[in-house]
Amino acid sequence: MQLAFSTLGCPAWSLDQILAFAAAHGYAAVELRGLGEHVDLRLSPPFSPARRAATRRHFADAGLTVCCASASASFADPAKRHASLDEVRAYVELAADLGCPRVRVFGGSPPPGQEDEETVAGVADCLAELGPFAGAHGVTLVLETHDAFSTGARVARVLERVEHAAVGALWDLHHPFRHGEDPVETARLLAPWLAHLHVKDSREGRYCLLGEGDVPVGEMLRLVRESRRAGDSAGGVLPARPDVVCVEWEKRWHPDIAEPEEALAQYARALRALLAEEE
Repeated sequence: MQLAFSTLGCPAWSLDQILAFAAAHGYAAVELRGLGEHVDLRLSPPFSPARRAATRRHFADAGLTVCCASASASFADPAKRHASLDEVRAYVELAADLGCPRVRVFGGSPPPGQEDEETVAGVADCLAELGPFAGAHGVTLVLETHDAFSTGARVARVLERVEHAAVGALWDLHHPFRHGEDPVETARLLAPWLAHLHVKDSREGRYCLLGEGDVPVGEMLRLVRESRRAGDSAGGVLPARPDVVCVEWEKRWHPDIAEPEEALAQYARALRALLAEEE
């Protein structure tokens, strides 16, 4: 598996800085989660329809690809669904124009008092509606283990109702572990749909350099390889398994954590060592 990092980790960098750093530190791809002042890529000039072809060439000239376009869309709250459906469709078109294979979405959090069954069904219905549109553009939607869907069990409850080749799972290795789900169980539950990975380490509620926390990332990467095989043998719905490990250093949301120059370089070194152990 190749390495990528999310632009969430370097909110002050220009696109040129991002590409230069990625190339210099052995990253193969970049996940887009905002650029500069804009979290919403639809507002960022390099990703306007008129400039997408040039931006795609800019990545290619640097020897890099875009592995995922990360939207803010979520579906648990009925009040947010219409805008989120529109956002995802726009992100799918953006991803297709950039040659990007994935768009990240959230399940989100339900409003107070909403029944659990209604929450799960609502998220599943939205993804089932969006799946054909994403598939027609050659893009896979990936539902992240996050918010009210932070465990593999919660994500699997949604995806087993969708069963579309353009809808899969994003295992953020951090969140299910922090919610008390055994990584073995997370890997088993997500195996049929696993399409993308986020990596970050933490200790005592604070994100930290890889290996300084207690998230068992090495074990999880081993489980990912096993789950890929299990998903294939079990007849998983996805046409492809994860091919990228993406560092999600949350500098935009947590400005007090280490600077990207330090953190993204250290994660690249540590992940290469962990992946080499699994060869």
